[in-house]
Amino acid sequence: MSDDYILKIGLATENEAKLALFHFLQAEYLKRSGFDADRAAALAASVTNRVFGEEAEGDENAAFAKENPELIEAHARQIGQDESLCVLLSGAAYNTCYARYLRAGGKRSMFSNPFLAYVRSGGDLTSHSNRQINVELYSEIKILDRHILASMDAMQSLGIFRPLPYSPNERKFYDAVHQFARRVGVEFGK
Repeated sequence: MSDDYILKIGLATENEAKLALFHFLQAEYLKRSGFDADRAAALAASVTNRVFGEEAEGDENAAFAKENPELIEAHARQIGQDESLCVLLSGAAYNTCYARYLRAGGKRSMFSNPFLAYVRSGGDLTSHSNRQINVELYSEIKILDRHILASMDAMQSLGIFRPLPYSPNERKFYDAVHQFARRVGVEFGK
């Protein structure tokens, strides 16, 4: 599969995953007492940003995030209790970060893929050699662009990120995100 394919599917996965998570969370928050439409939307946007390692954009969103960090953190951590959502978001983070890696100039070939080696080493950090490889590759990737691994880092810190298969399937991750987006009411092509 080509770099162009990874770039396209990574961007599509990122965009759809963020939109789907926002819609899902907003609907959940609207069901709770004390949440009007504006507060539900602001919290859903802030939690989505936190999960994907993003900063709030716009004056209102930035103000809400600045005024409610504990609320946002608590709601973001609650996602870690939904195993199927965690698996879906972990695949989305992989696609997102892989595309960012390539966009930043990261290299991959048939015999060398530092990004995939980083992901694989992170699957089993019980061995000293895997921990060492993981730390070295993490630093190598972050040198390209500190934002590359933001989604995976954020999800790991929140207890959301789940181990990936040894040979991750970008298309399968995208399809799962797309189906979730449709289930939560995201409309495409209009």
